[in-house]
Amino acid sequence: MSAQQAQPRSVHTQNALTVLDQALASASHVDSVTGVPSLHVLVRTPEQLEAVLPLSPASITLDYLELYGLRPSVERIKGAGMVARVASPRILKPQEQRVVNFLLRLECDLLVRSGGLLEALHGRHPYAVIGDFSLNTANQLTAESYFKLGVNRLTPTHDLNAEQIRHLAQQIGGDRIEVVAYHHLPVFHMEHCVFCRFLSEGTSYQDCGHPCEQHKVALRDKQGRAHPVMADVGCRNTVFGAEAQVASKYLDRWREAGVVHYRLEFVHETASEVQRVTRAFQEYLRGELSALALDER
Repeated sequence: MSAQQAQPRSVHTQNALTVLDQALASASHVDSVTGVPSLHVLVRTPEQLEAVLPLSPASITLDYLELYGLRPSVERIKGAGMVARVASPRILKPQEQRVVNFLLRLECDLLVRSGGLLEALHGRHPYAVIGDFSLNTANQLTAESYFKLGVNRLTPTHDLNAEQIRHLAQQIGGDRIEVVAYHHLPVFHMEHCVFCRFLSEGTSYQDCGHPCEQHKVALRDKQGRAHPVMADVGCRNTVFGAEAQVASKYLDRWREAGVVHYRLEFVHETASEVQRVTRAFQEYLRGELSALALDER
């Protein structure tokens, strides 16, 4: 054993750029298929769902606080002839396996936000899987890896700018990308529950009284802007940017690159605001409204 340990170790090194070039050369290049643009809407409250149902988008994604109220909403969306999708929690801990089992029993498409959940679903979920921005898809090689794991469509990481998203769409196929065209940027995700801390005398979900189910909360910064806070099933909170970010000025370029899937994400918007924004994007995608006019709306 001592003699073996004394032997010099053989180390094989490779040029990193050469390896990268080889990987890119072996990656599949998919030509974008020009298709009819599809609008996907993510809602976080039953009121928002009621507002968007009459507008019949291509799909409705439910990102509810309470998972166990999802099934009636999923069935209602399906009954209206639309594709129902459910957004997963952003983080799943080892003891939260029951959440995975519940998502599987919903029998619908899933918006997956973590690699751990993607692994747990592999080979068990016969419906479409859309990878969210938090999977950090920034290039063709990352996208290829996720497609091999069963992801049908990917939302690029928010680290990419509009031009980089266009380039990625040209590399992997525009119909395999779902861009976010309207949303409040998720600024950060935290274990600390603002609802429990300021709206309850309790210290955990067992004794807090679940104020997150009755109240809306926002954090006000020094400039007076209110940043929405949303809780999830694990009592973790996400803080969103105060102003909605709209990608209207980039839509024409994305469509030229073959992107056909566009998503709107609502946080604290009222029912009337949800309808107004959704209708405006539908008019743009039907060619009834220019990108400039959409931006002015």
